[in-house]
Amino acid sequence: MSHGRSFAHLLRDLSVPDRGFTFLGGNDRTSYSYADVNRITADLATRWAGLGIRSGDRVALLLNDESEFVPAILAALRAGVVAVPYPAPGPGSRRGPYVDGLRRVCATAGAGLCLAGPAVAKILAEADLPIRLATFADLTTAEPGPHAEPDPDDPAFIQFTSGSTGHPKGVVVSHRALVAHSLAMIEAIDLHGDRDRGVSWLPLYHDMGLIGKVFVAVASQTPVWFLSPQRFVRDPTGFLRLLSEVRGTIAYAPNFAYAMLAQRASPEVLDGLDLSAWRVAGCGAEPVRAGTLRAFARAYAPAGFRASQLTPCYGLAEATLAVTTRRPGEGLRTVRVDDLELASTGRPMPGTEVRIVDDEIVVRCGHLASGYHGDPEATAATWRDGWLHTGDTGFLDDGELFVTGRVKDLIIVNGRNYHPHDIEDAVERVDGVRPGGVAAFATDGEHSEAVHVLVEAVRYPAMTDLPDRVAEAVRSRFSLPVHGVTVVRRGAVPKTSSGKVRRRLAAHLYRSGALAAHPSGEDPS
Repeated sequence: MSHGRSFAHLLRDLSVPDRGFTFLGGNDRTSYSYADVNRITADLATRWAGLGIRSGDRVALLLNDESEFVPAILAALRAGVVAVPYPAPGPGSRRGPYVDGLRRVCATAGAGLCLAGPAVAKILAEADLPIRLATFADLTTAEPGPHAEPDPDDPAFIQFTSGSTGHPKGVVVSHRALVAHSLAMIEAIDLHGDRDRGVSWLPLYHDMGLIGKVFVAVASQTPVWFLSPQRFVRDPTGFLRLLSEVRGTIAYAPNFAYAMLAQRASPEVLDGLDLSAWRVAGCGAEPVRAGTLRAFARAYAPAGFRASQLTPCYGLAEATLAVTTRRPGEGLRTVRVDDLELASTGRPMPGTEVRIVDDEIVVRCGHLASGYHGDPEATAATWRDGWLHTGDTGFLDDGELFVTGRVKDLIIVNGRNYHPHDIEDAVERVDGVRPGGVAAFATDGEHSEAVHVLVEAVRYPAMTDLPDRVAEAVRSRFSLPVHGVTVVRRGAVPKTSSGKVRRRLAAHLYRSGALAAHPSGEDPS
């Protein structure tokens, strides 16, 4: 298959009648075979015209029903419509900030329509957004019309990513890059549609879930079962039960999810669980902690899980998704640097080159994104002479990439560099600290002489000595002066859509007084 084809070509080639997508919503299951996906998306592609959308137009997708989101975005690709995936507001979302963020994204992308679920469309209508609204039902019943065939270099979709630093930027991924990445991933993990079975709870508005579990699945016609992210949060081990039930072979999750699942292992959870078919237990989207993955492997060994199934990887939206990955069956490889254990994220994807320039990871491959939509200055700073400058720091050892942090997040004390995620990892080991709920940053800019730590507690009221124990853990482990430790409400540590801590935003919110210390007697849940 040539990389000179658009993703629409791949959709037209779908033909398998006995495997496809299965969506688990509540007690219902909705299934589409790949032959169904071909037929459904061919029909829906003609119906964008009935909503006044033509090829090249941009549409914000705010569908929180995966069985609607997937056919909608595939129909957009088929019609040359540029999708802009965006999270629908959650139950605890503050309406004002959410609407303001959506308004900025739609204005930046030039979106002419928001396709949303009925409840979300009602919220947005009341907010008086200056953009047309429609539901998935509106799309399915719209009058059909003609659409142009997308070219390989046309935009396929725009992935808005806040990154772990800075403001949201719209990463433009072309059809050519999307096809090239999908084929490279299929080769890298030896994916076979007639053998493998994917399971995912990852949000589809983010590249790890969207590209890894939808687009790569389409390119290989691999069956995938989908749980919603909300269902995973309510019942994390339900994800493992589904893997066991369908004999899932491939599933990815961020580091925090493995930590959560390791904590929940119990005889009751393990009873009847069979994870022996899971051959690619991918881990990415945030720093990979070897200790976390080992704890998960130990906890679920009685269920047939093998440590060799662990498959760390590294990627970013600007490279469409994946840059490096350990190969299936290799398991963990770690090295020690300054008494810190670092996990390898593997070798470059097929057709990908990785170099280290002044400690920064730079990447060249055939599936780099085209740039940031409407931001030529940021594009020129990031894509230089054919190389993507990731903003991440790391090193290569025996051809494998070890990621150490973010260039802009470095904490410099007495001339020595400290990576905040190492500090956060040490803090997460303190009894009473919520995994993934830690942000460490310098107190007064990048050349500060002390560190401040925000922590979310496992339960409230938090133990009164929690700040002292956190500070002592940082001092004893790193010999670092601690300016202070602030216990904040659950969910207050800001993160990207993939779960990466937004440290610069956390520091800004703290310094502006927006993250006050949490009253010890109040339950924030």
